[in-house]
Amino acid sequence: MLTNFYPIKITFDEYDVWRIPFKEGRLNKLRELYNSTHSFFRHEDFIYCSNMEGDEIRGGHFHRAKTFGDEKVTSSLIKHIFFRTFRKQFDVIPLQFYPFLIQSRNKTDDLIRHLLPNELQDRVAFKKQIELQLRLIETLEGQQFGFVINLPRKWVFDIDCEELANEGFNLIGMEVLHSMPLPGLKHVLAPDATLVGRILSIEDQWASIETNEGVQSYPLVELLPHKTTRNISSYLSFKLGAGQAADIVEYVNESKETIYNTKHIQTEIQQFARRISLTSAPERATIGYLNKDGFYFTISSNSEVKGKSYTFKSPSFVFDAARTKVSTQADFGLSDYGPYDSDLFSPKDLKVLAICKKANRGFFTQQLNALFDGIPTSKYFKKGLKRKYEFQSIQHTIEEVSEFRFEEYDRIISHLDEKPDIAFIEIPASFRQYRIEDNPYYLIKARLLTKDIPVQFITTEVFKTANEYVLNQVALQMYAKLGGIPWVLSSAQSVDREIVVGIGNSFIYNNAYVGNNQERVVGITTFFSGDGQYLLSDRAKDVPYDEYFDELLKSLKSSFNELQKQQGWRVGDTIRLIFHIFKPIKNTEFDVVSNLIRDYSDYKVQFAFVTISKQHPFLLFDPAQEGRKDNWTKKTVGQYVPLRGTNIVLNSSSCLVQMLGTKEMKTGKHGSSNPLLIKIRKPEGNANFQDIEELLFTDLHYVVQQLYQFTYLSWRTFMSNENPATLLYSTLLSDLLGKLRRISFWHPDTVNTSLKRKKWFL
Repeated sequence: MLTNFYPIKITFDEYDVWRIPFKEGRLNKLRELYNSTHSFFRHEDFIYCSNMEGDEIRGGHFHRAKTFGDEKVTSSLIKHIFFRTFRKQFDVIPLQFYPFLIQSRNKTDDLIRHLLPNELQDRVAFKKQIELQLRLIETLEGQQFGFVINLPRKWVFDIDCEELANEGFNLIGMEVLHSMPLPGLKHVLAPDATLVGRILSIEDQWASIETNEGVQSYPLVELLPHKTTRNISSYLSFKLGAGQAADIVEYVNESKETIYNTKHIQTEIQQFARRISLTSAPERATIGYLNKDGFYFTISSNSEVKGKSYTFKSPSFVFDAARTKVSTQADFGLSDYGPYDSDLFSPKDLKVLAICKKANRGFFTQQLNALFDGIPTSKYFKKGLKRKYEFQSIQHTIEEVSEFRFEEYDRIISHLDEKPDIAFIEIPASFRQYRIEDNPYYLIKARLLTKDIPVQFITTEVFKTANEYVLNQVALQMYAKLGGIPWVLSSAQSVDREIVVGIGNSFIYNNAYVGNNQERVVGITTFFSGDGQYLLSDRAKDVPYDEYFDELLKSLKSSFNELQKQQGWRVGDTIRLIFHIFKPIKNTEFDVVSNLIRDYSDYKVQFAFVTISKQHPFLLFDPAQEGRKDNWTKKTVGQYVPLRGTNIVLNSSSCLVQMLGTKEMKTGKHGSSNPLLIKIRKPEGNANFQDIEELLFTDLHYVVQQLYQFTYLSWRTFMSNENPATLLYSTLLSDLLGKLRRISFWHPDTVNTSLKRKKWFL
């Protein structure tokens, strides 16, 4: 198994580093005076110096540091020495210091160079960048520093607004960046560019810009166009014509299948790793990463990490409370045994409101019959919704709209004689093109949810040709939206009560310009039992950021009080709480959880605070994986992509897990897939949580195995998902609620009524 982590070899356990006591203003002064020969960084009460080619600076002294005992000092030295050595060795100005980022100068790394006239080459481009981040992991051989290498591709639009205006290109309405050299770092780092706003007008080489601080003026020469596909396409249309511009953008899109191919990415990363390692140059000359004080390291070109890994068990699926009806395949188990909650589920006599376009009633009613009663010749959907989910009857009312307009649907919804259990509605695929505020999809959904009616949409294009696979999936979603539990997991039984909580949040911004403070934030929580039973969800109120802590705590307490009564918790019970969250907001969520725990002193509480992220630099590669043929294109997909469940333990609290493997890749357009980084968190910084330290649940193997099994619980499909249901549901809720809030008649508290126990958002 290969990674994109390239180990750094340091041959000493201790080293000497020059440091000077910190005082206000001293760091900037030292950089101003000695930047050409020294690098400086602060750690705690000292300024540390990396002397590359100068003399010792007065006022300091050597300090003996430990390579792995003073990791922050060691890592800063590595970054600064690498930065200086790389710049000197390759004569390049990086785009930023850290993560270390440079733009490839290789002409073949510009995807569109051959499609542009000479005067535009290198000024407009789609180029490869090289990004390095330093990480410290634990291997079977001990702690190991290393560089994680990635090769993102980005648009380049290197023409300032003054030149664009002089060419006659219309800049009005364009979003722009303000570009200024960093103080003391001219010719060392690329200028800093900040998105400031949108150009309102131009006069005498100055632009009036709508910013978050009001209308402000900037000289055009200091402004750069925002590097969006839209802006670049607009400029290329201006220079080359709309047809050629469209061809260039289309060429980039079509090429992504090749450049983001996992095997291709690994090959390119390996080539760059050789350049910065001991065998970088053709004559195999050594690059020495060292300073005058004797700190020295080398970089390996071997990315095979010898680390610990776990063996995961794929879950079995359970279809009764006694746990006697078990299957290794969710779909077949459902057909054989019926849903898990069949004995308790209500209503058994299902009332469905079906709405279709008048002109489509013929095929709509035929397909509706297949959905309800099944397809006799089908392997997967012979029973249909009625018998597969054990309804006694399905009573349906079919209403017609003459046109696909919200007013037509609303006329029916507003005059219902009887409230249905669920609505099944035909819509056209063209609704995707509408603005959210005017989109009938969201307008209809908002109207129905306000009446506590979940809705299943299906497009005309899909339903007209829907086969057993499509209808099978639609029926599963409908049962879940009605509040049903199709199956649970065969998790090991424990005397401890266990609740898995997904915490999501959604920030509400005006725009992405500098100076923008998020207006409000909303917390979303979903609750599952340890075996995957969906218990409930809760949406906190939209509040200003500084009130988020109190509102999220209030929301969690309300839900826990409800679960406490529902499950009959008794004094002295051990309650294990596993919290899943994409990314902590500093210590905010940890503070909330800690306060929540302190309020439940009647119980023995254990908890783990787990972050799950795809926003990290690590990649996994399996050179032995030859891939498989795409049934449609006949192309090979999934080369070098590890199998689902492949993992590497990075340290005692972190593990990388590949969730999207070769078998899960539908087409080559999936590109390379990041593994999930799963980490059991502890509070950071100076926070004091000593009183709950003993309550922390730190069994990484248990946490990761459980999370892996929760990826089989989406109930949107019978297939596994890349994310666990806890975070998938929180994300779906957050995204949908963020869009519904833009509907004028929507009431956010709607989802905290009877809908909170239903998966209406699937």
